[in-house]
Amino acid sequence: MIDYETIARTNHSSGMNCATAVYEALGLHNPNKTTAPRPRAVDGMCGAVLAAEQVIRENGGTEADIQEFEKQFTDKYKHLKCSELRGFLSGKCNDYVGVSAALVAQMGILSDPE
Repeated sequence: MIDYETIARTNHSSGMNCATAVYEALGLHNPNKTTAPRPRAVDGMCGAVLAAEQVIRENGGTEADIQEFEKQFTDKYKHLKCSELRGFLSGKCNDYVGVSAALVAQMGILSDPE
């Protein structure tokens, strides 16, 4: 099984922004891959969240899947917006990146090669 969380964290630590780090990690085997969203492009949401949600949609996920992802993320971090997350736990962006990738991987919608 691919460790998407570690890949996303490494991407981010290597200089990718939060959205690109998550999108590139989760898009390794995504046949519908396009381009990563811009951080804060939708209502100021965290780029890691936006990228995770885009990957969910591109892999056939439903709005219920998006809601479940958001619930799990907010259960852990209380917020979805970048400004609130950065004010809440300043300097934890790499954690948001890693957790976003891990949550999507746990949902079982990604098609890993055997």
